[in-house]
Amino acid sequence: MLDFRTDLADERAEICKNEIKKGELDGIITENENISDKISVTTVKVLNENGSKLLGKDIGNYITINIENIEVITNEELKQVIDIFSRELIKLINFDGPILVVGLGNEDTTADEIGPKVIKDLEITRHVFRYKPELLPENTKNVCAIAPGVLGTTGMETQEIISAIAKNIKPSGIIVIDALASNNISRLLKTIQISNTGIIPGAGVGNKRKKINFETMGVPVIAIGVPTVVEAATIVADTFDILTEKFDEFSFLKDSSYKEKYDLVKLVLEPSKYNLTVMPKEIDELANNMEEIISSGINRMIIPE
Repeated sequence: MLDFRTDLADERAEICKNEIKKGELDGIITENENISDKISVTTVKVLNENGSKLLGKDIGNYITINIENIEVITNEELKQVIDIFSRELIKLINFDGPILVVGLGNEDTTADEIGPKVIKDLEITRHVFRYKPELLPENTKNVCAIAPGVLGTTGMETQEIISAIAKNIKPSGIIVIDALASNNISRLLKTIQISNTGIIPGAGVGNKRKKINFETMGVPVIAIGVPTVVEAATIVADTFDILTEKFDEFSFLKDSSYKEKYDLVKLVLEPSKYNLTVMPKEIDELANNMEEIISSGINRMIIPE
């Protein structure tokens, strides 16, 4: 498995193809769909243990929605993205009973607030099902939600909190929403990944917590993630590629693989504690757009139009 700090399956697949120099990767299938000049969907299917080991991702499906120039997205384009997100989410959900939605992350940290922000805008219906079910439209799903906070403020593992709640309310499935890490600065807050393999909170920034997946929860777990941060080492390694294209003095780097450049930069930065985790300066506005897309898409699943 190649060691890059990214939670995105499509990025890992692309890196593997470039580094291993193979057109196809054993145990991995990648499918691409261009919706428009701004919107595309990539599906990565990890079929077996070989693909899982190669990609560093569990066996399952990973759907990535990519949005170009989300900073200047129109209302019509935003509606289109919500439609696509809702469509792709429903593809992975086969729950036939109550659903628990979990917003992972720290609401007090800008780069980690996506999960809790989404929870605030969801159409919660569990209490209405219990006390006034006649008020709900036909085909409405029974949904409850929680933003459990983080270990540093609660003293409890997120998995422990979710597991305790699940044992009490007995959901047929769980949806978790979290911030991710990317290997490409252009993907930050412009990509949504949906998977049916669960999630490891904090994995993208090297702070792994206990897994939240079928094995630990006893029910299917759908993970929705948005990359909000990237390593400084990744940015510098990407800069090498630009330097080799523009300046002959750096032509010696052309023969180096991306992994070699990345490893070199990481080797220099980490002892000095300069391998920082970086986020875009427009993160507040971009995060609001992503929160609207995800919450609106989930709401369409909860109360079909």
